[in-house]
Amino acid sequence: MRVYAFLLISSLLPLVSIAEKAQKPEATTQPSPSAGAAEPAVTLHSSTRMVTLEVVARDHQGRPASGLSAKDFQVFEQATGWRKGKREQKIAAFHAMGIAESAAGDNQRLRLPDGVFSNVIVPQSKMGPPTILLVDGLNTELAAQMQVHAQMIRMLRALPTNTPVAVFLLGHRLQMVQSFTTDPTLLKAALLKASSGETRRYDLTDPRDDPNSLSSLMESTPSLPPDTLRDIERFEQQTYAATMDLRVQETLAALTSIARHVAGYPGRKSLLWVSSSFPLMLVPDTDRLTAFRQYSTQMQRVADVLADAKVSVYPIDPAGLQPQSFFRAGTPLRNSVVSNPVETLNAEDQLRMNTEATMETVAEETGGQVCANDNDLGHCISKAVNDSNAFYEIAYYPDSHDWNGEFRKIIVNTSRSDLHLSYRHGYFATAEGETNPKASKSELQRASCEDYLEATAVTFFARSLPANYAEKLRYLLAIVPSAMSFTPTTDGQQQVKLTLAVCTFDKSGKPLQFLTEQVDRKLDAKEYQSVLAMRGFPYPLEIAPNPNPSSIRILIKDEATGRLGSMSLPILVPTTASETQQLLSGQ
Repeated sequence: MRVYAFLLISSLLPLVSIAEKAQKPEATTQPSPSAGAAEPAVTLHSSTRMVTLEVVARDHQGRPASGLSAKDFQVFEQATGWRKGKREQKIAAFHAMGIAESAAGDNQRLRLPDGVFSNVIVPQSKMGPPTILLVDGLNTELAAQMQVHAQMIRMLRALPTNTPVAVFLLGHRLQMVQSFTTDPTLLKAALLKASSGETRRYDLTDPRDDPNSLSSLMESTPSLPPDTLRDIERFEQQTYAATMDLRVQETLAALTSIARHVAGYPGRKSLLWVSSSFPLMLVPDTDRLTAFRQYSTQMQRVADVLADAKVSVYPIDPAGLQPQSFFRAGTPLRNSVVSNPVETLNAEDQLRMNTEATMETVAEETGGQVCANDNDLGHCISKAVNDSNAFYEIAYYPDSHDWNGEFRKIIVNTSRSDLHLSYRHGYFATAEGETNPKASKSELQRASCEDYLEATAVTFFARSLPANYAEKLRYLLAIVPSAMSFTPTTDGQQQVKLTLAVCTFDKSGKPLQFLTEQVDRKLDAKEYQSVLAMRGFPYPLEIAPNPNPSSIRILIKDEATGRLGSMSLPILVPTTASETQQLLSGQ
């Protein structure tokens, strides 16, 4: 196996070199001073935590402010637990970022030999910041969806020509309609497909306001006992709450998937979430809604994942400014609403506030902005693109080493009183290895078997090896060192902790088998330098699938940071001596 590793890693060396250049060192990847005396050949993650903020400073006219330095900013942390004191943090790194700094300077293309696969992202030079457009058919009212197409074309006209855009459509399953491109013809076709695409939707109407609900039809029945009507209403509200749970779960899974997919792209990314959204909570009334719902913690954790991937979310309500349903011409109303509109108007106001709270939470926690009650979506997209074209990257090491899982609030002040700052407003201080093992395995299984998008925070290469015996699959993985965390040990070694997960699939794409493997390696000085010299951490992976799959997905989790990398591979088993020799020679 060592011979295979040397030959195959050597053949992949030019590819890993391109990957290292594409992922240029940023403030988030600087090692701590205690990472070791010898400077490594590539920039590596250490186990010391560094928090990175992408700060957009806008003047009173909403334009990005330029010419600021680290002296113009102060960063504070405030715990949410019993230690609520605000403590200033020392800025460890500061960069003023623009298009030139955000775009990759290396215009090389990654050409993979036959049988070699990778999830490495190599952006082209002179490109603007990546922009993701998510058309949410799951949480958007049908009337608002009908306005999306015209607004999409306006948004397309507002995009700078050098801005790569990816288009996603969310139904019950996230669908990539178009990968990143600057081609206006492809984008126009993708927007047409996304805005007119068929999406299986839940009923978004509260049964209390639905004139076609069973309780509405039964409330005018004179012989119906009052208790029976209340039971019907209670059942409808329980069903509505359970449906809301599914909507939230599927939406947050989609946002998480997108964050993991674009984490490997450098710089600040903008996610334009075209959606009517969902309420941050469901508040029970006196009689009917028996189940209280609170989604703020779930939303905050997903926002933390987005912020870690440097994704700023811009929620956009395609409906624009709308009157309340009671005052809309042609809107059908149930009899009880007509006779007593006050309760309905109050409930709708509460629902709107809770829905806007969801948008505000994800925007504030990721450094984006809400674009609601605005009928010009072109203006919304211009704000997002301008923010990503000029921002400040600030990094610091938290002075508190008590990683107890609490949410730590971040406060950034500036010496200029005329500026408004947008940035992530906090993070969860979760310690390494303190996650729930059962929950962690469940999350890995979802990421491996259900998420078809490649995760790009941990980048690696994979190549098929000849099997030792029948019904075995063997792969050699070469993990890019800058995507891993090396933890110095007391005896001078470097420790690596990874989790490998594999999901196999049949011809139709149905998951067959889920397997995990723990990697806990300590590298001495010679082994460590060898990994840096080869620019790849080699790891042989052997799989005994049952039954025989048509494809597999390999996922790697860096345990120190929680970052993921994944990719799908076809089953390539060499059948002749010539094919085996080609694999070994790297041809």
